[in-house]
Amino acid sequence: MAKEVENQGIINMTDRQVFDELINLHAKAAGESLSSILKADIEISGPEISEITVKEVEYGILEPAIFVKSCLTSGAAGNMVIILRQRDMQAFLNELMGIDDLPDPDFEFDEVAMSAATELMNQMVHASVEVMAEYLGNTIESSDCQLILSDGRQNLSPAIGEAPDSKTIVIHYRVKIKDMVESEFMECISTTAADCMYQEIEARREADKMAEAEAKALEESLLVKPIQPGAVPASAGREHLQSAAESRTVNSAAVNGGRTVFQASPPINGNLGLIMDVPLNVSVEIGKTRRRLKDVLNFNNGTVVELDKQADAPVDIIVNGQLIARGEVVVIDDNFGVRISEIVNTRSIIGNGE
Repeated sequence: MAKEVENQGIINMTDRQVFDELINLHAKAAGESLSSILKADIEISGPEISEITVKEVEYGILEPAIFVKSCLTSGAAGNMVIILRQRDMQAFLNELMGIDDLPDPDFEFDEVAMSAATELMNQMVHASVEVMAEYLGNTIESSDCQLILSDGRQNLSPAIGEAPDSKTIVIHYRVKIKDMVESEFMECISTTAADCMYQEIEARREADKMAEAEAKALEESLLVKPIQPGAVPASAGREHLQSAAESRTVNSAAVNGGRTVFQASPPINGNLGLIMDVPLNVSVEIGKTRRRLKDVLNFNNGTVVELDKQADAPVDIIVNGQLIARGEVVVIDDNFGVRISEIVNTRSIIGNGE
């Protein structure tokens, strides 16, 4: 768990344990994202959380630094700024381009390097924010990152979008890049972003309470006392049973301690016809491959990119990101088409098929 720090202010507005868990998931997802992209062991750990004013944030030990600014959107708002050493970013880029050398002290971030670093940070930030959104059960997203090189005179206040005297949550991380680099970086969360995150945490707590109450009410509603013989007229018993049948669908019952426990049957997809006219994007994938950034930058007219499929292999038919069928390419008039030869799983496109 993130180390506890006694502070007063936005950091104590709600359940600190939930916030710590959220930040740990955030850090883990960032490390896993970088590891996947760079195909190298990247470990981000040890988040230490504190709360100070923007002007009190000290990052001189990270200079020359690079600021990675992003903004929470859709369900939340506010800026977050990651501050890390430029040499650590160079180590990431070396891994991305397949270079085994240590960071070069004379390295300059030209347009290509900045573009590659921006894309790398975009994927890392989006992945970590997506995990936070899943944890909170909401729609938090993040804007694309803006990278700012610091020469020692960079001011955090305009970057994070808060006044110097405003509070900010500062999180210190440790990062290990294979066995080559052990370093650290920090992340600053603005007051606006922190407030939104705490509101989402509180909303999740309320939703959990409501779901628990609904589950309890449903359980109680399914516990029905059995009708004792002779307690009511037969006709009244029939009316009672008919009413019960109309109010809920029952597929089984068990007598337990003098109570008859009715179990509701699973819902039937009777309303599936309502969505049958929904348009879906259908794409055909003839193959794919992975190339390093330096190889992609060398693409030009006439370059042949070899794919991972043989020439006579069937193509994949993708709907909403799901593989549903395979087939062979045909020509219809002047257009390409696909003749389906194998159905994989069409039910998966409605998220209900197994």
